[in-house]
Amino acid sequence: MKKNAISIALALAFAPAVYAQDAAPAEPKIQRVEITGSSIKRTDSETAASVQVLSRKDIERTGEHTVLGLLTSTAAISTNINSSTSSSGSFATGSSGVSMRGLGKVSTLVLVNGRRIAPYGLADGAQENFTNLDAIATDAIERIEILKDGASAIYGSDAIAGVINIILRKDYQGGKVQVNYEATDGFADRRNRSVSAIYGFGDLEENGFNTYLTFEGYKRDGYTQGELASRYPDWHRATPGRSTWDAKSTFSPTGNYFLSSTNIVAAPGCPATSIDPADKLCKFDVLQYTGLTTNNKRYAAASNTRFKIGRDIEANFEITTAGANNDYIVAPFNASNGSTTTSTSVWYNALAGKMVGPFSYPKLPVGNNGNPYTFPVEYRARLMDTGNGFNFNRTESDQSRFMLALNGTVGNFDWKSAVGHMTSSATKATRAVSAKGYTDAIVNNTYKFGQKNDVALLNQMFPIRTTEGEAKIEFIDATVTGEVMQLPAGPLSIAVGTDIRRNSYEMKSSDNVLGGELVGVFGLQVKDRQSQYAVFTEATIPVVKKVELSAALRADKTSGAEAHLSPKLGAKVQALDSLLLRATAAGGFRAPNIVETGNGLGRSSVATSVVDQRRCPIASELNNIIQKSSATASDKALANSYRNNDCLSSLPSFVSANPDLKPETSRSYTLGLVLEPIKNWTLALDYYNIERKDEIGTRAVGDILKNEAALPAGQLIRIDNTATDNEFLALVRKYAPGTTTSFQGIGKLGMVYNPYVNSGKTRASGFDFDASGKFKIANVGDVALKLDGTYALKYQQFIVADNAYGINMAGNYDGGPRLRMKLRGSLNTGKVDQGFTLNYRGAWSPNSDDAPTYCVTNKVAADQMAACGKVRAYTTVDYNLAYTMSKNVKLSAYIYNLLNQDTPVNYRDGITANNMLFRSFGLSAAYTF
Repeated sequence: MKKNAISIALALAFAPAVYAQDAAPAEPKIQRVEITGSSIKRTDSETAASVQVLSRKDIERTGEHTVLGLLTSTAAISTNINSSTSSSGSFATGSSGVSMRGLGKVSTLVLVNGRRIAPYGLADGAQENFTNLDAIATDAIERIEILKDGASAIYGSDAIAGVINIILRKDYQGGKVQVNYEATDGFADRRNRSVSAIYGFGDLEENGFNTYLTFEGYKRDGYTQGELASRYPDWHRATPGRSTWDAKSTFSPTGNYFLSSTNIVAAPGCPATSIDPADKLCKFDVLQYTGLTTNNKRYAAASNTRFKIGRDIEANFEITTAGANNDYIVAPFNASNGSTTTSTSVWYNALAGKMVGPFSYPKLPVGNNGNPYTFPVEYRARLMDTGNGFNFNRTESDQSRFMLALNGTVGNFDWKSAVGHMTSSATKATRAVSAKGYTDAIVNNTYKFGQKNDVALLNQMFPIRTTEGEAKIEFIDATVTGEVMQLPAGPLSIAVGTDIRRNSYEMKSSDNVLGGELVGVFGLQVKDRQSQYAVFTEATIPVVKKVELSAALRADKTSGAEAHLSPKLGAKVQALDSLLLRATAAGGFRAPNIVETGNGLGRSSVATSVVDQRRCPIASELNNIIQKSSATASDKALANSYRNNDCLSSLPSFVSANPDLKPETSRSYTLGLVLEPIKNWTLALDYYNIERKDEIGTRAVGDILKNEAALPAGQLIRIDNTATDNEFLALVRKYAPGTTTSFQGIGKLGMVYNPYVNSGKTRASGFDFDASGKFKIANVGDVALKLDGTYALKYQQFIVADNAYGINMAGNYDGGPRLRMKLRGSLNTGKVDQGFTLNYRGAWSPNSDDAPTYCVTNKVAADQMAACGKVRAYTTVDYNLAYTMSKNVKLSAYIYNLLNQDTPVNYRDGITANNMLFRSFGLSAAYTF
């Protein structure tokens, strides 16, 4: 069954109208086109797998001017990284990515014109290589096809959850300039604007070529938590740990002296307006300096030149390029970087292969300009001369692709081939505390509190650290498709092809990080190359008149790893003229990337609240002796601290690449139907089931410590802790002289080497559904309706330590709402085109595998338990209006969250930049010439 509207749109997009030799026009010729998920061209847009199409008209009606916004305007796609709202602590700041089925960015393949682009320069989490959507020019997009099925048999690695194919304009004649502005109701600081221009000329048939160039610039303003504070709902304060979310900080410009936890006094010079009348301390409103979102500036450009080579070969030369600058709003540094002088921290010197620390920030020594006492003192002050741009957090990125694609026909066969080069680079720069530089400045009294210090001194105390990443890919591919024989039910069509790629990737921390010079900062370094080769074949087989089978098989070989086969089978049955049945079964995979398998120093991290299963029982036994004795409160507190060093400790880990990793693999099934009960009205329903195994990651520290004796030599390092252990034992014997318990020579946890391993599994199942229809209202115009949605039945992750799957996270904290829907309607009356979108998100629970009874565990009050137990469902309404003033001028307006839906109560997350709902307004003006 054909979807007439899509078939005609595709035909018009890919082929000019054909005219007879006489004056009478012929019917448009329906051309065969390639639909995402298959290499075989067809005239029918329906395949065995579900494909959702966003046309250029659909794109314009959303009012979105970023690719991320376009994709998340569909129900099946979500995001966990957004350049506008991601944390400044993220590895991959300045980028945006998407996920399908909750399986993550690395299992959702994003293509541009059917081929990959280079991954973002900074791997997210120092592991995930993914496509940065900000690098794609929105105005260059002709349509987007979303395959809601695994397709590794067609595209290779990463196509486990689905494929997003962003198809750029193939040609363009004339010019167009468009400006866009979006602002938030009652919150002027939340706004963005963009401008785009496209110009093209030439006719492929008449001139033998067409070329166009499009450019767009985008700017989004960042804002602080203080600027947003008045919009925080009252319930936010009632959520666990947030009762004092807006409390002023005791790290103020003139500071406070921390003599003990019960004796804190304000330093001289604090303005009267900054003195808290309750405790007489000097306070500072840090929210005005706490950035929630980033100042984002970026550009993207695309050019395509389409020309003929002889009579039978058509060529496309494509250039895309993009750049971005993301600047976070950051506060001036605190003394001791906001830490206490009694706390300790350890980190890792990757170059020397050893731990650094334990390190404690120095107290102000006697005679220091900030210390009026005759003993060393902890000073809680804000170093205001590190503000005004000195302290910063900035990410700059660039990306480009150059590609020449050729296609033609030889006899009954179509062929296509492409060769390309692509690069992506990113640099993240910020400041951190130098252990030596900061300590020297305090101990030597060279830093002058309350004054404007020399920049050279500040640079020694807070040097710049960077993380730089660069990806490069060169590729060549070729595919031949055609009909090889005529079967009784129709032609047998096949496709065969090859894909060759060479990938290189480098990601490196600055030397001051790798050398362990900066307090608590862990470094990484990787640099390597991979070669990937693939051959694939596909066939569509008409079994009987209304039954078609499809089969595909792809073999991928990555250097240093065994070849991997990915099969796929599909079937579609035209059961009735108005009913199509379809099904697929596929095997997918994700090849280990260079970060996971390549050369380099790996990356460092630290695990917190670690229980040392060998020392903690001993430490707890010793501590219980003190707690049950007549020991003083101070000695009991000291005993607690000794005990916590082994039962709630921090453990540095070094994550290293593993050349023996296997690919992640998956199996997926879909079963669905497409129904056309009446003309121009269709309904589709598809069940999906995906299981991914051999997931690449690191083992949990607790899992490693469960069976320490079985670990390879050197994986877990213990260090001599005799001096501190003797202090603990001396304290115990002070109150229990006959104590014989000891640590038996077991050293303290010092370091764990935790290489990447294949250990995880995830399974997901649910339904996708969509419905669409159109009709005319006499003397009014054309009406169109479209519903798309997804319902999650199951989402579970395998818990290695338990050797079993965890709870069903569908409808819980990690899986999110079970039901997501979008209902769009439009009315076109000629010059006026208007529409609405209903966005529905179902309810979900705050529970998860690591917090199965979140509200109870966090001691939520009984009268608030109902509010905590479920984040309610909600619906927002968007409205769009476009008015064509003339053939040259078009004006558009958009209202998002028209009814000003408030943010649902969310006890686990509270209010964040990502989940607060706003009503906003957008305006666009376009001039075509």
